[in-house]
Amino acid sequence: MLAVHTQGDRVLLRHVKNEFKTPVFTRPLRPGGKLIGHYGSLDHDDIIGKTPRDIVTSSSGKELRVFVPTLEDYVTLTPRLVTPVYPADANFIVSLLDIHASPPTSPGGDEQIQILEAGTGHGALTLYLARAIHASNPLLPQEVFERLDANLKERLRQDAGVQMTKPTSEAEEGTESSPTTLPETNSNAETTLPTAEQWKTQRGAVIHTLDISSKHSHLAQKNLYGFRRGMYAGDVNFHIGDLSDWIDQRLDAKKGEDQQSSADSPFLSHVILDLPGSDRHIEKVASALHIDGKLIVFNPSLTQIASCVEVIRKLKLPLFLDNVVETGPSMTGGRDWDVRAVRPRALMKAEMERNVPLGAKDATPNADEVGTNTSVENDEAEFEKQDGEQARLPEEEPTGWEMVCRPKVGHRMIAGGFLGVFTKMKHRNL
Repeated sequence: MLAVHTQGDRVLLRHVKNEFKTPVFTRPLRPGGKLIGHYGSLDHDDIIGKTPRDIVTSSSGKELRVFVPTLEDYVTLTPRLVTPVYPADANFIVSLLDIHASPPTSPGGDEQIQILEAGTGHGALTLYLARAIHASNPLLPQEVFERLDANLKERLRQDAGVQMTKPTSEAEEGTESSPTTLPETNSNAETTLPTAEQWKTQRGAVIHTLDISSKHSHLAQKNLYGFRRGMYAGDVNFHIGDLSDWIDQRLDAKKGEDQQSSADSPFLSHVILDLPGSDRHIEKVASALHIDGKLIVFNPSLTQIASCVEVIRKLKLPLFLDNVVETGPSMTGGRDWDVRAVRPRALMKAEMERNVPLGAKDATPNADEVGTNTSVENDEAEFEKQDGEQARLPEEEPTGWEMVCRPKVGHRMIAGGFLGVFTKMKHRNL
């Protein structure tokens, strides 16, 4: 925890007499800086040197208490170009990975944990992932961070003037806005720093975060460096480009480093896909994912998760569907959904009666056939069969199979995003 607020810190100011009033989230403190808002004006110099929970007084006599922003405060109140993954969802996603960070070992020790986040966006989930693995890495040398930060600020000065929107919870009032368009550059600035390269070999875990947009990637990097004096800056590598292309490049590089590695030698411990068209990258991701590694697909629509399930079934990929969970407000722990391929019993019976081989005729049942106990094979029995293997799937290209996407009974319906959670298997069990 920060003991004294110094230059460069961002603080949260809460009204002493009305704690429910929207707090003020400051820009980085600097000597001579000033805050102006409904509370009057307040010099940055009045905050610098204060400790958390000290009280400062504005020019109008309003008393404000100084707080260190929590990660939740920071993610919620920082200006954004895109909607962030909000704290409740970010915490839940990280918990699904079941990460157990251990102290860093000597180079050449245990295999490095590598987690890929595709769809950097605002950088909110990136921060939560970095916090989860932070204990596995040695402290980033201050001189290395200062060089990284200077390189990022240089890119920020070259922006083209696109304005960020502020969140509904008020950011700092009465200050000029700061444009954040960034040029297309290599955001992985560590490559220019020999000392950083040496330090990176000692990391026990790393977050690779990739986005197709340089603007989003650089803003996320700025947000990462701005939290708690950049305490998580060394835990994340930023990349810009297409997901499948990036994986191909990494697999080729890995094969070049180790002549015994195959072209599809896995290197990722876990993968999170938070991007449209996730199903287009599933096959490539599966080849780069370690056995027992988690693949989490986060999409706003359940049909997007169903598309991923369908691709996995058609390509016979070694990915086991653990569960599909809906997230949203007041939905602690998520809500399970039933997403799988089934063959309606009524269709099977009709085909047998006509002596027509199963799968020889394409028929689509109506909603009543899919949604009743008499027309779909018993749900509970079907799930019991998934203990150690995937749900039964046809050997050939299926006809007459339907996707079932419905909430598990006994839960309330609340809108939110959807998480498809898969585990990489050694072999695909049919």
